[in-house]
Amino acid sequence: MPSIAAKIVNQVSKAINAKPAEEEARKEPYFGHDRRALTFDFYGTLLNYQLIPHFVGQVGRENNINPELTERFFAMYLERMMYALSYMSYRDVLENAMKYLDMEFNTKVFSANVDELYLLHYDIKPHPDVLPALHNLKDKGYELYLMANSSLSLVEKQFEHLDGLFNDKNIIVADEVRCYKPHLEFFKAAVDKFKLRTADHFHVSADYFQDIIPATRLHWLTAYVNRSKTGVFKGMEPSGIVTNLSELEEGMINAKKRIEEEERAARERELAAKKSESDAQLAAARQAEAEKAAQEAARKKAMEQQQQMQAQQAQQQQQMLRERQRLQAMGMGDMIDDTIDFGGTNQYFVPQNQEDRILVEKMRNMNPNKARALAKARERALRNRF
Repeated sequence: MPSIAAKIVNQVSKAINAKPAEEEARKEPYFGHDRRALTFDFYGTLLNYQLIPHFVGQVGRENNINPELTERFFAMYLERMMYALSYMSYRDVLENAMKYLDMEFNTKVFSANVDELYLLHYDIKPHPDVLPALHNLKDKGYELYLMANSSLSLVEKQFEHLDGLFNDKNIIVADEVRCYKPHLEFFKAAVDKFKLRTADHFHVSADYFQDIIPATRLHWLTAYVNRSKTGVFKGMEPSGIVTNLSELEEGMINAKKRIEEEERAARERELAAKKSESDAQLAAARQAEAEKAAQEAARKKAMEQQQQMQAQQAQQQQQMLRERQRLQAMGMGDMIDDTIDFGGTNQYFVPQNQEDRILVEKMRNMNPNKARALAKARERALRNRF
């Protein structure tokens, strides 16, 4: 009879062996690729960053400065320091932003609180929806990565608050790439470090300017965690929008379906356009062929008419020759030039149209020399025509 230890070993072994198949079954309905990678913004998306500006606002309040105005200026100078031409550490970014607040309000109180402001970052906690959602995603086979506009030392202090879901291998920080988001170099560095592909990767952020817009410019799939329920920037719309991370997986699935439907519709439109173009080209070719056939038929008809005319002229010449010979045999050679006719009706040429017929009638009463001159002119006109 197996021992308890042996039973435990067997159960663990079965669980280990069954896990890959279960994970593979769970993977299939989502992205349809071997990998499913998620990159997350740090402050604001995972961690509730409001503690930092609120602290700065409280410093202003204690010194009779409007706290809302203080927070607004702090956010502005913080971003200016991050987007400065030369890179500075996150600690220096905070210090310079506080110095600019002192300059703005003509005080010295903000710079005096830089150390406390920096240490306060250790106390920032995740939003309530974050940890359950991250654990659920990890259990379903998603790869989780972190992109932080911060220093490595500050992010490492948050590993415990994030239940050990992140470590030095699956995070990338500003200190490492020597720039801050929204610089595209930050995002490109993440692609290289985490081996990201657009087809199996979503970037998740609550910051539209620092994350959604640059990620969209790089054609990443994006999920906007719209905690503040703002609008979106036209022309830079995210792939999907959710209000918290508990909606993330469903939001990504819906976004992928919508994108696939749009791509399928675009392919159908492209095929329809190509078919329409092909049909137009075929119709044009048929039209050209019909026109060519009509031109060939007209050419053949003209040739046939010319041949008929030539045969008719040859016949007339034979008749004229016989008539000349007849008159000569009768001793009437001196009358040949004046009275010879082509058709036996005292005509100098065979009329081709109504105008010719009128001319022939007039020639009957003309002086023979004048009639003969007109006939020769008419013959030359007919030869030039054909």
